[in-house]
Amino acid sequence: MDIQKLLLTQNMFSRPGKKLESAKGIAIHWVANAGSSAAANRNYFESLKNQSPNDPAARYASAHFVIGIEGDIVQCLPLDEMAYHAGAKTYKPEAITAFGHYPNNCAIGVELCHPDASGKFTGDTFAAASALARGLCDKFALRPAENIWTHHQITGKNCPKRFVDHPDEFETFKACCD
Repeated sequence: MDIQKLLLTQNMFSRPGKKLESAKGIAIHWVANAGSSAAANRNYFESLKNQSPNDPAARYASAHFVIGIEGDIVQCLPLDEMAYHAGAKTYKPEAITAFGHYPNNCAIGVELCHPDASGKFTGDTFAAASALARGLCDKFALRPAENIWTHHQITGKNCPKRFVDHPDEFETFKACCD
């Protein structure tokens, strides 16, 4: 598996430099930006550093990995650092049980690109994501059926749309990671 490391520069909005407490799970997301590339989404995270800390509308966002439509994988953060991928005002009770009060402290974030607004992933994206998740599960001694989550399962957000709308496809994804 070829992973292109394009690490974000340290900044308060997308790479805070805080250590990941542990890796208790993997959170799967969709970029919600149809037709965009892995590199473009990585660059969006990088651009957040240009915001003013005094701007009340400033955004915090990042992920450890972004997987492109053609299956290309871009790593944005080291695996021992926290990403801003599953923040919320409230979390689902199951997520609090699994991750504690702040899931970003202990979850690896993976964003998946998609060609259109349906959120359906290409075969290449699906295959690269399942191979990456399988490798992460091996590295951190995680069990796919229990430790791979959708953003929706953590916060209730409609993310990734395809897996929220088609939970059977998420179950197939997790099975491919085993």
